[in-house]
Amino acid sequence: MWREGQTATLHTGLAKLQSDAKILWIFGPDSPDIFIVESQVFRGEIITEYKGRFQGRLQLDRETGSLTIRNLTINDAGLYQLQVISEQVTYHNFIFTVYGELPTPNIRNTPHNPSVDSRLVSGSCSVVCSVANGKEVTLSWYRGEEKLNNTSSPHQADLSLPLEIKGKSSDTYSCVATNPVSNQTTKLSIEEHCLDCARCITLTELVVRSVLSALVAVATIALLVHHFWHRRNP
Repeated sequence: MWREGQTATLHTGLAKLQSDAKILWIFGPDSPDIFIVESQVFRGEIITEYKGRFQGRLQLDRETGSLTIRNLTINDAGLYQLQVISEQVTYHNFIFTVYGELPTPNIRNTPHNPSVDSRLVSGSCSVVCSVANGKEVTLSWYRGEEKLNNTSSPHQADLSLPLEIKGKSSDTYSCVATNPVSNQTTKLSIEEHCLDCARCITLTELVVRSVLSALVAVATIALLVHHFWHRRNP
């Protein structure tokens, strides 16, 4: 398994090829059908030709037949076949996987009803983490070192994973995107995405505040009515 931009070598495991052997490397995303290297001895001179889009990125070791590919791209993944032609033809097949560079996950607040801010009522906040999908990408939420949930899909263009933090939490939350060769992490900023705890109130507190406000309003109205009644009826 390799990552974009790296240099990889397809090792044949052969000790030493016959000096006048003809060497062919063939590539294809699903089956090898595109000649990318042809090397042979012609009138005592070794002639090696690199073909197609791989030109400038390949290096053949004629002694073992191994092939080095520089500056890997996602499109280099696929099936490779080495053919060594001398008294007989031998074949060696390789399955080659290249993974893309992972982007940094993005965290944002989930949409909510602006007239009733659930974060203000319950002291909780809801966020969603998203990242551009790729080969074997998994998106996960962590609280400290504990994995809370994760998601992956071979079909979606983007991966998204929601998280709801209830109560006044001092834990550290992070969203992590991984594939078999790399990972990217974004930490959740409580200050940015969740209300300051001094502003967070529970539902019970909200009810008590509402009742007290109503009682104050009723008492104020009663005092005003009493005051005006006495002025008209001294």
